[in-house]
Amino acid sequence: MAIKNKQAYKQAPWRRQIQAIGLSLLPVVLIAAGIAIYLIISAQAAAAGLEIMELHFEEEDILRELANQRSTLAYITSYTQMQKRAKKMGFVLPENESLHHMVINGYRGQDAILIAPPPDSKNTPATLLNTTYQESLSSWIFTTFFSSPGITQGVGDE
Repeated sequence: MAIKNKQAYKQAPWRRQIQAIGLSLLPVVLIAAGIAIYLIISAQAAAAGLEIMELHFEEEDILRELANQRSTLAYITSYTQMQKRAKKMGFVLPENESLHHMVINGYRGQDAILIAPPPDSKNTPATLLNTTYQESLSSWIFTTFFSSPGITQGVGDE
């Protein structure tokens, strides 16, 4: 047999109203907190994005300045500029009779740096485009929809 407990007194009506208002405002407060967190994270991400963009601009400026300095260095160390400076400093070209060359055993000199193959070589550069993608749309439509299944005509077929 179940014993029923009776409450000695009822809650005050204002207390029930506050509880009802609190329970109804709880989802609003949770949604507002979620929105606030989202906005804070979005603001931080936007600030980081702006900083990254600013760093990319700075990197481009540095690379541009570096390229400018390299071209300036190449210009001032060019043969004509070095010859002009040598003449200003009083250097003169020696006569062929006054030049002496020494042979040093074991010294091979600097190795040549080959950047590109010689012009007469038969090396062909690798194709950049896959042969599958060299077929036109009209030929693909024709071979796919209008030709018989036993006959295939592709780019690589002979």
